[in-house]
Amino acid sequence: MTEIQLHDVALVPERTLGAPADDGPLRGRLTFGWDLLPAGHASAPADWLAHAEATPGRAYRHLLLVCSFRPETPRAPGAFRHASLAVALSTPDPGVRPVARLIDPGVRTRAAGPGTGLSFTVSTGIVDVGVERQPEAGPGREEWIVRGHGASQPDPQWEFRRLRRAPLVGDHPVAALVELVPGAVNRADVLVAAELEHRGWGIRRYRARLGPTSHGITLDA
Repeated sequence: MTEIQLHDVALVPERTLGAPADDGPLRGRLTFGWDLLPAGHASAPADWLAHAEATPGRAYRHLLLVCSFRPETPRAPGAFRHASLAVALSTPDPGVRPVARLIDPGVRTRAAGPGTGLSFTVSTGIVDVGVERQPEAGPGREEWIVRGHGASQPDPQWEFRRLRRAPLVGDHPVAALVELVPGAVNRADVLVAAELEHRGWGIRRYRARLGPTSHGITLDA
C-alpha cells in the first residue's frame, strides 16, 4: 500500500480557429500524482515480482502514476471525452534508454450496462493504491475504459475514455516496471493530452506536462 499526494494540473488549450478569445488554461479538472517504488514492493503484481526475480542482474523501478479526472464546474466547463498519458523514458545519451518491461493495465474494462464500476479510495487528495481488484461484473458486454500500449518499449502510454453510461471522472492509477540503464541518470517525462466536449464550443483539445519539475521524474532515486 502506498499513499500518493495529488496535485492540480493546468490544462493548456490547443490554439484553433474559432476558439474563444479568453480561452486560458483549464484548472481544477485534472490532478496528478506519482510514486517510485522498488521492484519488489508488496503492491507489485505477481508477474512483475517473478520477472524481477528471474533477471537478478538488472535494476528495476516500479513507476506508479495516478490521473484523477474531476467533474465539470461552472468555472471549468466541459466533459472529458478522451485522454492519453504518455511517458518518455530517457538518459542523457539519446541512444540508450530505459525500457518499460511491463505495464499495468494492459486493458481495464467495465460492463457496458449500469451498476458496475471501479472503486478507489480517495481522501482529501490522497489516493490509497494497493492491489487493484475488479468488481464482479454482471452479464453483458465489457468495454475498455483504460488501455495501455508500449510494453517492452521506452515510450509507454495509456488511453482513457468515457462510455455512454460511465463518464471519464475519478482516479485512474497506471504503472510501469522500468528497467534502468546502469551507470546513467534515468528519467521519465510525462505528458497528458485530453479532449473535452463543451456545449457551446464543441470538442476542445488540451495538453499538459506532468511531474515534479520541468526536468521530469528521476528514476534512480
